[in-house]
Amino acid sequence: MRYLIDGYNLLYALGLARKNGGQAAWDRGRRQLLDWLADQHGKSAGDVTVIFDAQNSLGGVVEEIHRGLHVLRDRGRTADDMIEDLLRAEKSPETLTVVSNDARVREAATRRRATVRKCGEYVDALMEPRRTIATPPSDEKDVRETAEERAEWMQAFGGR
Repeated sequence: MRYLIDGYNLLYALGLARKNGGQAAWDRGRRQLLDWLADQHGKSAGDVTVIFDAQNSLGGVVEEIHRGLHVLRDRGRTADDMIEDLLRAEKSPETLTVVSNDARVREAATRRRATVRKCGEYVDALMEPRRTIATPPSDEKDVRETAEERAEWMQAFGGR
């Protein structure tokens, strides 16, 4: 499953946003969020795209990789607008999970038949203990010796 995550929504949901701390606090919060996501997704971090608002900045699209995660900002635009654009452009939206508390984003994802998770639901799912998957039965032949085979070997090679 691939994920589109509304970065600041999740940052607030996890309590990593600090209104009084200046730019350094926001930078630290974003880095903590991205590190946590990379840890949680592990080898599948490349399937996660985190989109941050950048409406108060000038410029264009900024794309970064953080420990495998894709991070997007479009200076002068909101994450909501970017997520909607990504959903419209996606050829297989049913393979996406959109994580946001914003009703507009969730509605856009639902229209495109993507899976939708509120931030709390997504965090809860990530925090569930990993379930152990039983090893499927093998089609290989059982190579343990039978009692009769053991007796033949003992007789042939001088065992008791």
